[in-house]
Amino acid sequence: MTLRVGAGKACISPTADLFPFAGFAGSDPKVEVHDDLYTRAIVIDNGEKLAAIVNFDLGMLPPWKEMVEILQSVMPIEEKYMFFAPTHSHGSPHARPSVKPAGMDKLMNRNEEQTEKYTAIVFKGLKEAVEKAYATLRPAKYGFGTGESWINVNRDKQFEDGYWMQDNNYAGYADKTLAVIKFVDEEEKLIAAVLNYACHAVLTFVGKDADGKCKVSGDIPGYTEAYVERRFGNDAVVLWTPAAQGNINPVIGTGVFTYLDDGYGVRTNLPDGTAFILRASLGGQHAIDSIKVLNSITEYSDTMDIQADREIIPLPAQKPPVGADMGYNRLLVDNIIPLGPNGEHPEKKLVIMEDDPDHPFQMELKMLKLGDIAVLGSSNDIYSEIGRDMKAASPMKNTIVVVHTNPAINSYIPDKTAKDHLTFQAYGFVKPGACDELIVDGMLRLFKKFDL
Repeated sequence: MTLRVGAGKACISPTADLFPFAGFAGSDPKVEVHDDLYTRAIVIDNGEKLAAIVNFDLGMLPPWKEMVEILQSVMPIEEKYMFFAPTHSHGSPHARPSVKPAGMDKLMNRNEEQTEKYTAIVFKGLKEAVEKAYATLRPAKYGFGTGESWINVNRDKQFEDGYWMQDNNYAGYADKTLAVIKFVDEEEKLIAAVLNYACHAVLTFVGKDADGKCKVSGDIPGYTEAYVERRFGNDAVVLWTPAAQGNINPVIGTGVFTYLDDGYGVRTNLPDGTAFILRASLGGQHAIDSIKVLNSITEYSDTMDIQADREIIPLPAQKPPVGADMGYNRLLVDNIIPLGPNGEHPEKKLVIMEDDPDHPFQMELKMLKLGDIAVLGSSNDIYSEIGRDMKAASPMKNTIVVVHTNPAINSYIPDKTAKDHLTFQAYGFVKPGACDELIVDGMLRLFKKFDL
């Protein structure tokens, strides 16, 4: 049967009565919307199975169970053929999490009533977007292509004192690959596209607008999605997904380091308004790169085999020693503790994590096979090097890796070259540098479950 594809989107911006939203980890509260947030959905019907790819202009996904129920209330789709991803925008408010790790509410400054009201807006938007996508199913063709976008940079940098912090490491590895799945109608007009790229959406995280206010934003991904949609028109839906980006930031940030003679760096924020100017600049560049890749895709197929499965990969775990002050350690890691009265720096004595062999970390890797394309979903924020190695080892040429695809499981996973880089990412639940081959091997086990 001929392939059919439909797409839809819906606004999920918080309403005015919900402001202000408390900022993350003590940052200034968000007081209004700068640019609208959306959820976008693509529904695929190959005549035998339905599949759906859905994203949200949010930092993390809302609870899985409710997302599944919403999609199944709209169409007869099996859970395993649903693929959800956030853009991981740090400029957005948070919906209700699937789980509440110890201390998370304090860290997020979460207001339960406000969170529930906003979560209801997100779920309402999700249903609307999926209904639009399902209602607009029409004959379609698909293609795949890749290009490059140079808006990202490795963010793990070693300073003069030997310690590692967040800063632009231009010599470090950062995957520049921009991968695109393109869906067109019988006249080859764009129905929808999936963009995949490695870059944390952090420009509007704490950056203020020109009026001095912190505002809700979809950050670089939101700007890119809207730009490309306007360019193609025809109600096209462009859905951005985060690739392996655990150690990747935008190439220009809202703060810069001033380097001191003693080897330390002091972070200085750029003037108000800079965050949103940079969002438009990098988002525009990224959109142009995306359009180039879209226009380069000229070979299509109108048939698509759809398969889906998942693999749980046990990884070596770690834990802090009893009594460790991980909050203070987090401040030490990025050197953001105020200087002493005589300008002296505090002693940088970082916590040494302990192995936790009795509680291996359970990483989920899922796969949605769409014809000759493998869409791999990692529950965790893996380093760019691991994503590169996964794609290189994949038995399918057209493979993309998407992170944060399970809202209940999350931890950074540094690669083996970062084993001794004690950045903040090194203090998650997973032992740094011990997982590269385990993840690749787990991926290969997953591929064996498929008819290739």
